[in-house]
Amino acid sequence: MKRRFVNPFKAPGRWYKGNVHAHTTLSDGTRTPEKLVEIYRDARYDFLSVTDHSVVADTKGLGGPGFLLVPGEEICVGRSHAGTLYHLVALGVDETLPFTDFDRGLDPQRVVDHVNETGGVPILAHPYWSGLSHRDMMMLDRYHGVEIYNTSCMYERNTGLSASHIDGVLAAGRRLRIYAVDDHHGADRPTMPLDACGAWINVKAESLSRETIMKNIKEGLFYSSTGPEIKNLIIREDGVITVECSPVKTIGFVSTPSLGMVFHAMDGPLTAAAYPGRPGETYVRVEVTDYDGRTAWTNPIYNEG
Repeated sequence: MKRRFVNPFKAPGRWYKGNVHAHTTLSDGTRTPEKLVEIYRDARYDFLSVTDHSVVADTKGLGGPGFLLVPGEEICVGRSHAGTLYHLVALGVDETLPFTDFDRGLDPQRVVDHVNETGGVPILAHPYWSGLSHRDMMMLDRYHGVEIYNTSCMYERNTGLSASHIDGVLAAGRRLRIYAVDDHHGADRPTMPLDACGAWINVKAESLSRETIMKNIKEGLFYSSTGPEIKNLIIREDGVITVECSPVKTIGFVSTPSLGMVFHAMDGPLTAAAYPGRPGETYVRVEVTDYDGRTAWTNPIYNEG
């Protein structure tokens, strides 16, 4: 069995932790860019993208040694089959997108194409929260990835986990990356935790520079998490996938519908599992979940022949 996977665990460098979806008072967030940077820097993040609506925020001077700011923007356009908007994050764009936010008449494919053409990374945001179906997601092409977990959507509406949406389009043949993000807005309700520093991507890179981080994100040299650490992933020549991780309750190999396998901790926490694969699989992605319900996700591994 031949498997295709850009393996960040074999890449040189170290891991850099970052959040690529967040809002400030420049749009519908409650914290200034300065305060947001302070929150993530204090939480030992290495990089952050402020992705306000309708504007690429000017964050010059807010970074510094050991903390990188990547420009970005979120835009909401188009109309799903349920009548809802597509939300798209444009990561790594320097100029405000030349489109009107909340334009239901605009084809979201135009946004995706523009972001790609200008060297950015288009990410389909929170499809569960947005009311998108698999069919809606298949109407778009060439987006780099999808948010599998969104802290704000989870805390606000319990619609932050979009794993089944991602598996639907993967099963239909799409190839994409998987992102966990915060989408910080800062509602500050007394019954809701702060929607910051709850989810992130870990990027393997040789330096903390915009060029290197963006290049490696585009190549897929990262994994996502809300807590657990994935320490290694090995694919043998015979197709066996071995994953090593921090102590967890389950290690899941999620695959083509009705296939895949989950390993459960029985006599103590799991720190490794090996999966040989099953006939008929077109992809496998790994997710590990700890005893507190926190999860880490790899990008998909694709089977070829």
